[in-house]
Amino acid sequence: MDRKRSPAPFGVNQVIPIAAAAMAGVFIWLGLGRYGFWHEDKGPLPGFFPVVIATAMLIFSAFAFFASFKEAAPSWPRANWYVVLSVALIIGATFLLGLIPSIAIYLLVWLRLYERCSWRATLVTFGVVMAIVVGCFVLWLGVPFPKGIIFELIFR
Repeated sequence: MDRKRSPAPFGVNQVIPIAAAAMAGVFIWLGLGRYGFWHEDKGPLPGFFPVVIATAMLIFSAFAFFASFKEAAPSWPRANWYVVLSVALIIGATFLLGLIPSIAIYLLVWLRLYERCSWRATLVTFGVVMAIVVGCFVLWLGVPFPKGIIFELIFR
């Protein structure tokens, strides 16, 4: 016999939209106060996109908060934590190795071990992604990706 879980009165379903709304408020405040929104002659200032995106986030957070009282309490299966753990590992590896090597290692490990792709599919995907990242972002646009401690020690 299936039982429907009753909605939780207040819990994670409400905390996440509140946290997202608070984060949106911080970005709106920073965008308007510190970076500026619009200049009459120059157009958008550095705070323009953060304010626009944070405003949309604030609106959707309000909708999510009010809709959250209709949903059942969440469950937390172990497989759902793999992405959270991988993000934490990428952040740690970025601190040590740099962003590009961290993403490269993550991509190889995720495709080969978690997705169980063949070596051919893994290496082709890896080559395409790295060509786009290095070719477009590093060489063409000159994006300064973070370099880790080990990268700085090796390439001084």
